[in-house]
Amino acid sequence: MPLTPPSVADAPPLFRAAMATATVGEAAKPAPRAEIPVSPQASWPVLWVMGAALLAVVLMWQFLLAQRNWLVAEEPALRPVLSALCACEITWPREPEAVLIESSSFTENPEGGYTVQLRLKNTQHHPVAMPALELSLTDLQDQVLVRRVFTADELSAKDHVQALRDVRSTLNFDLDDKVSQRITGFRAFIFYP
Repeated sequence: MPLTPPSVADAPPLFRAAMATATVGEAAKPAPRAEIPVSPQASWPVLWVMGAALLAVVLMWQFLLAQRNWLVAEEPALRPVLSALCACEITWPREPEAVLIESSSFTENPEGGYTVQLRLKNTQHHPVAMPALELSLTDLQDQVLVRRVFTADELSAKDHVQALRDVRSTLNFDLDDKVSQRITGFRAFIFYP
């Protein structure tokens, strides 16, 4: 039995309007495709991806610049690469909590003057910059009589403390006789200027 399309009169009322305009001959032909104009908004996702990639590169660059000293201390082979990339000075990281005063002594020399001996230890697994030392000499009431800062150059010939190593330093200096008679103690404090 051949299939014939139902007539418009036999169709339910909902479909009569649609079937009335379509004919059997037109149903076999594909409808012509309308040209959809490309709007500028179609390129927005590409711009967003490019912008996000650029921001990620800038963020990575900023991290490299901020952490360059630590990165070079952890991996010394990066020094020439980072120096060339940033065209900046790369020094040892300054980590005041990493350097401890393990031992210290303050003595009067028989020949005159005073000597301070220190042993500084780096507790990190990478080298850190040599800190400066603030030495305060006190009297019986623990009042500071003299305070002096010794630079990293005065403490050691090296500009850094090796990883998990210590540095011994001896400092000699003279004081006024009036002040030296009142000295009974000292305080040593390390810091980065």
